[in-house]
Amino acid sequence: MKTRAVPLLVVAPACTLLAGVVLYVILSPLMPSHIARHVGPDGVGYSPSWLVVSIMLAAAIIPFAIGGATGRGFFRDDHWYQIQKAVVVCFVSLGYGIVGVALGTIFSTVGLEPNEVSDSSVAMGMLGFLLLFVAAVCVYTALLPRAKPEPSV
Repeated sequence: MKTRAVPLLVVAPACTLLAGVVLYVILSPLMPSHIARHVGPDGVGYSPSWLVVSIMLAAAIIPFAIGGATGRGFFRDDHWYQIQKAVVVCFVSLGYGIVGVALGTIFSTVGLEPNEVSDSSVAMGMLGFLLLFVAAVCVYTALLPRAKPEPSV
């Protein structure tokens, strides 16, 4: 079981982030120069595409790191109870969800003219979050070791 820790908690998230960066680099010429970063009662806020996507992908590093570090500790200490497994699954899945926001944003803006703006990228980003978060929860719940019952006090 411990041999699965590195690929699941380090390699897969790193490859996902790298794939997001590569995808953006390839598709950025097909995207507008500015995309929506915020939609609220005060209107739509726009920022440069590279900045929005970079912040999203950089933000995903934090939950990936927390999930990977805690998972590593639980593997090392053989302390794999239900709450510990849930913590790891939730943090790692949050990282994938944030990558989903970036991917949804990228795919929803590909093909727009350089000066064209679209606020639908925010909604597609949220859909990307939901899809990747749920998929990651299912995958990591199945692939991480079965949680032990909590010890009786």
